[in-house]
Amino acid sequence: MRVIIIGAGKVGYNIAQILAYENQDVVVIEQNEERARHLEENLDVQVVIGSGASCRTLEEAGIKEASLLVAVTEIDEVNMIACMMAKQYGVLKTIARVRNPEYVEDNKLNKGAISGIDLIINPELVTAKEIAKLIEVPEALDVVYYADGKIQLLELKIPGHAPVAGKKMKDLKFNCPFLIVAIVREGHMIIPRGDDVVLPEDIIFILGKTKEMIRIERFLGTERQKAERVMILGGDLTGYHLAKILEERKISVKVIEKDYKRCMEISKHLENTLVLHGDGTDLDLLKEEGAGETDVFVCLTDDDKLNLLVALLSKHLGAKRTIAQVRRSDYISLMEGVGVDVGISPRILTANAILRFIKKGVNVVSVTLLSQAQAEMMELVVTPESKVVNKKLKELVFPTGAIIGSIYRNNQVIVPTGEDYLKSGDTVTVFALPKAIGKVEEYFTAK
Repeated sequence: MRVIIIGAGKVGYNIAQILAYENQDVVVIEQNEERARHLEENLDVQVVIGSGASCRTLEEAGIKEASLLVAVTEIDEVNMIACMMAKQYGVLKTIARVRNPEYVEDNKLNKGAISGIDLIINPELVTAKEIAKLIEVPEALDVVYYADGKIQLLELKIPGHAPVAGKKMKDLKFNCPFLIVAIVREGHMIIPRGDDVVLPEDIIFILGKTKEMIRIERFLGTERQKAERVMILGGDLTGYHLAKILEERKISVKVIEKDYKRCMEISKHLENTLVLHGDGTDLDLLKEEGAGETDVFVCLTDDDKLNLLVALLSKHLGAKRTIAQVRRSDYISLMEGVGVDVGISPRILTANAILRFIKKGVNVVSVTLLSQAQAEMMELVVTPESKVVNKKLKELVFPTGAIIGSIYRNNQVIVPTGEDYLKSGDTVTVFALPKAIGKVEEYFTAK
């Protein structure tokens, strides 16, 4: 399949990288010559220098043979025009990143007000929704739901005092079935075996039934605390969307915003949120407004350094959990290493949302990027023609770097063992490293 990506920023780069891993025919259009050169040097993709809103550039990129166009430049109008032009050339699916709220108000674009765009991605709204999920499970670094919410994947850090620290995987016995699908240790991700040991400060990805996850967390040494008080630094679109979501959940919210006009604007549309005009670095303000008593302090300004500083200040004052937005995704591990609990990259989250749409099909229910795109969790359907149908898991020569985490059958969740088998109609979750993704998908296609 030929895929044309317009824009080689972080979002475009991440999408191109993943699709290139899967041997798709990827062409990237980029105006900036330095970005284009970086892409050519690091990825196995074709790069065309030019504007994505130009017929000549699109034709040079092979638009007539393309099945998908993804427009993710920083300019909304370029993205929208490129998608509409692609439809004229016969491209089946088009995706546009659109940030201006006037274009996406009430989701008008996706209701057909402007034809030619199959999916509108609003990065601020995507980011707010992901942060809201993290606030629901404050102890987690990431939270994803599968099987209509019945299966939960959590990314957790193993505390030093955890009873499981120092134990082998095969010795972790608990009356609720669960599976540790991956361990991140010193920046390296592994899919563990029975003899692998869980160490303090390991980051683990754990899969289990949603209704039993609180008990599983307790067994692993973490305790879930309900978030009731949240403070947000930054009243831009992401902060506004997040406050709106939290209001609906009856969570007490305060927003600190430096721009007075922006304070007045968002306060008109927020019913139960206290909007404060002030500087987030003002210690007196933080103390007076109870930053130290918050369950979660979220930093959402456009300045990574400011987000880091205020997150650390609020943590010092006593905030239980801190979340900081990071424009440069390579800073996430640095932030988390110096005391910020969770770093969030809007660009990675946007790429994630786009990939879910791209890959959704007959066999694929959903796709999630994990750990800064180090791995994917796929939700796949077993069809009568699949290579895995009616086979026990222990009989499958499954690709190295991948593991089946759960089976969803007749509204029942199964955390599988080698003796379980796959039936037609089952929905399975598969955790896979990038090198194994293409091979995993082959297992679930026709024999």
